[in-house]
Amino acid sequence: MAITMQPVLTSVPPSGEMWRYETKYDGYRALLTVSKTDVSLISRNGQPLNGLFPEIAIFAKRKLTSLHDHLPFTLDGEIVSLANPFRSNFEYVQKRGMMKNQELIEKAAEKKPCHFLAFDLLACKGKAMTSLPYTERKQKLSDLLKNLGLPMAPDPRSNERIQLIPETPDFDSLWSSVKRFDGEGIVAKKKDSRWLENKKTAEWLKLKNYKRASVFMTGYNKANGYMSIAVSDCGHIREMGSVSHGLGEQERNAVLAIVTEHGTETKPGEYVIDPSICLTVHYLTIHFGTLREVSFVSFEFDMTWEECTYTRLLIHSKNVHPSLQLTSLDKVIFPESNKTKADYVGYITEIGDVLLPFLENRALTVIRYPHGAGGESFFQKNKPDYAPEFVTSVKDDEHEHIVCRDYSVLYWLANQLALEFHIPFQTVDSENPTEIVFDLDPPSKSEFPLAVRAAEELRRLFEQLGLVSFPKLSGNKGIQIYIPISKNAFTYEDTRIFTSFAASYCVSLFPDLFTTERLIKNRGGKLYIDYVQHAPGKTIICPYSARGNELGTVAAPLYWEEVGEKLTPADFTMEAVVKRTKEIGCPFEHFFRQPQDQQIKAILDHLKETGRAES
Repeated sequence: MAITMQPVLTSVPPSGEMWRYETKYDGYRALLTVSKTDVSLISRNGQPLNGLFPEIAIFAKRKLTSLHDHLPFTLDGEIVSLANPFRSNFEYVQKRGMMKNQELIEKAAEKKPCHFLAFDLLACKGKAMTSLPYTERKQKLSDLLKNLGLPMAPDPRSNERIQLIPETPDFDSLWSSVKRFDGEGIVAKKKDSRWLENKKTAEWLKLKNYKRASVFMTGYNKANGYMSIAVSDCGHIREMGSVSHGLGEQERNAVLAIVTEHGTETKPGEYVIDPSICLTVHYLTIHFGTLREVSFVSFEFDMTWEECTYTRLLIHSKNVHPSLQLTSLDKVIFPESNKTKADYVGYITEIGDVLLPFLENRALTVIRYPHGAGGESFFQKNKPDYAPEFVTSVKDDEHEHIVCRDYSVLYWLANQLALEFHIPFQTVDSENPTEIVFDLDPPSKSEFPLAVRAAEELRRLFEQLGLVSFPKLSGNKGIQIYIPISKNAFTYEDTRIFTSFAASYCVSLFPDLFTTERLIKNRGGKLYIDYVQHAPGKTIICPYSARGNELGTVAAPLYWEEVGEKLTPADFTMEAVVKRTKEIGCPFEHFFRQPQDQQIKAILDHLKETGRAES
């Protein structure tokens, strides 16, 4: 039996001074109670969740149980895996919730930790708050989390496991953000509503961000009234689940007549039919490969089943700008793997949540391949005159660079066959770097083991210096190593001292293997440690960008345990990178949360004191 207060579904948002609005997240509803001696994380059905999401319980116990002035308190909220500030990856949360093996749970909690987003305060200092009006509870919750030093809005990059879901009187602005970031929806709450246990009430209303999809019928079950639906995926039929909700008696009779006459009865009352009848449905999300919360909208008799493609479904799932058009989706652009533009758009869709944070607020340079990978290519630094109005940009002294902020721009670039995304080391609002990067460039693809060796040596050095670093494939023949720093913590002159020292250290230890010689003809077959490239105006291939080679490999982030003799860049195709990211998470999950400012400053101070800094 539920122990939480539940909202009622609505299709029309309430308006007026009496209503406030919050982002709705797709996760596990839970109550978090923190006392002086214990932390309790309980599902809405009364089941303990501490063991399934230990990162939240451990964080609360470590940070909050000593704060006696506020204890005990109980928060109502949602356990989420934040893909962005407005959307949770419910598929991952559910996968975590079904885990049984403690070792796997702990590994998942470390590599891809979840957050607890609090939206209500049920008790504070041992006193019940449920009888207070919503606005008073919300204010006390905001004050509490602020006093505890916790984030006042959901932040995927924050290490703080407990964060606030704020409220707003501005529905339109919030709904625009939810749509743009593909969030689940909004909860509207009456200002004077009380919190009632095990109660579904119209004083809380939920509005969901349903999407539209074009699908076709593949079967019908007369007994339960469900119609099987599918899409076309590169010429193959891809089953996407079933739909019953929204079908009226007239539609059911029509479907039954069609499958009876044109389909095949496989079991009594169960029919299959070849693709022919198209329809529009609403759905909430794509969950483990099928549409979730599906409802019938209408039949589309003027549409052919070949038009109901998986690529089209994916694109519209992201609420892209209505003027966006994609063309020539069947064009092969990666000859060696026979991948089409549709496959590339599919990759962009699947990987966008981890790609976009690295493109955010960066002056973008792309490499376009108008005839596909391996063919003619050119750099594009300027936003072209024909770019649609939703493509944002920023000007510097020489160029008007595109800034890729959302899926609409990402898809438009993909349609232009921009296969490579190159970004500077600083954001558009700073002249200083936000990361230090070493580019390890072997003489040829066959000598990739040299890059592995160099990466391992640099890792040892960094560990000795107390630095956390992150490896990434270049996508071609090398490896790049990142060290995150805070914006405006160091100048490029500062970081040059450090990169020069680290590169020279490796060359001095292994002069027969590594070099810092820029001229290829003078490298003598050694691996080039490029530290000069880390400078103003220079760029590097963005994490998760494809490369313009005929196979279509990816500049894929790695875990350090993957950097070894078995590592092969050719294994990191678009398809493989999507699969591994879903299964093991993003190796750069903690990148934005671990700036190494203190360590870098100490190293720089030491180098300057000992006279080892470049003049």
